[in-house]
Amino acid sequence: MFGGFGGAFKNLGSKAEQLFEKKKTDVEDIATQKKQLASEMLEEQAKKTGDAIWSTKSELETAAVGGAMDAKHTAIDALDEEFGKVEKTVDGTIDQASAAVDTKLKEADKFIDEKREQVGQVVKETTQKVADTKDQTSASVLGKAKGVLNF
Repeated sequence: MFGGFGGAFKNLGSKAEQLFEKKKTDVEDIATQKKQLASEMLEEQAKKTGDAIWSTKSELETAAVGGAMDAKHTAIDALDEEFGKVEKTVDGTIDQASAAVDTKLKEADKFIDEKREQVGQVVKETTQKVADTKDQTSASVLGKAKGVLNF
């Protein structure tokens, strides 16, 4: 009669473990996806920056051939300024991606904590119900046994 309860507890524990492992895998998948997206975004920004630098370099070489040293210095200063802007943009993009990943990881961690607490509470309640039922059944059987033995 009580063997079914033990199996139910084992099954409940197994399901809780499976849920935890699934959520853990989900978090790892999200982190991997965010990392891949950030990597792709950075590669694209690096390519755009390289193209801009290459284009500016060609313009600087043309200015040098024309003998305009002042123009060359002005272009170098402009390149530095533009490169600084691009660098700030890339840094901002990295910060945003990092913040988004952090937010998602915190949300996932909170979700897993809540689910773990819920599962723990369900297990605790179920254990208490089984213990109460066992005690009631034992008392009932003992009462009936006493009644039968008194006759």
